[in-house]
Amino acid sequence: MNYLLGDWEIIQSRIRRSQALYLLLDYDGTLTPIVARPEEANCSPEVRVLLEELRDFPNVLLAVISGRSLDDLRAKVRVSGITYVGNHGLEIENSAGIHRKRLSPARERDLAKIKQDLEQRLRPVAGIFLEDKGTILAVHYRNVPAGYSLQVQRIVKEALKGWEDHWQTISGKKVIEIQPHMDFNKGKTVRELLSGAPFPGLLSIYVGDDQSDENAFRALPDKGISILVGPGSTSSAAEYFLSDPSEVQGFLKRCVEIWKSKKSRF
Repeated sequence: MNYLLGDWEIIQSRIRRSQALYLLLDYDGTLTPIVARPEEANCSPEVRVLLEELRDFPNVLLAVISGRSLDDLRAKVRVSGITYVGNHGLEIENSAGIHRKRLSPARERDLAKIKQDLEQRLRPVAGIFLEDKGTILAVHYRNVPAGYSLQVQRIVKEALKGWEDHWQTISGKKVIEIQPHMDFNKGKTVRELLSGAPFPGLLSIYVGDDQSDENAFRALPDKGISILVGPGSTSSAAEYFLSDPSEVQGFLKRCVEIWKSKKSRF
């Protein structure tokens, strides 16, 4: 991967030449730093202002795409008039309304049983946190004592034995998600969002930091810009990297400045 700010003249030129811009942004680890507990990851006022400025430009589309539930994501970002994607694509809110893929009653009962079983199995492990997101159950182990991570992974794997026909586990940064077997991921959602974009000459930019963002990087058209937030040495489908969320904030500020200079053309 190339360091995005090291190639800034090329990136800036591509943004300036574009007739429209679609910014697709992950939340945790991208717009906000990774923190000990999910509820503590709040969108800063500075980032919120930048998102509002970008939203208000002509020919700029903005989507925040997260593994968080839709309601939680919206409450964290608090910017109206943009697209929100929750639970990796199972929930979407845009100008057309709110769209949610729901579990059948049988699958809801399954997930409740899995959650109850995991609560019992994981009770001896200090620092564990189970987050029920409706259609997805997340097991957070960032605060688990050092050396216990593999134990948590083994416990989750054992608890899912016998449920594999309907449920799968997806790993992220110190989190394991128990997800229904459905046709969804961030990449599929990105393709759907881009197919509905009304502008010709659209430049799509996706920014994310975790394994769940890899499908989205691969889903961008050849002329899109994919940006991983993290070390440039990480194996990723992204073309560029930024070091941390503070550099993402700086990138968004640069996008605002470029679009201000283009505004008179629209």
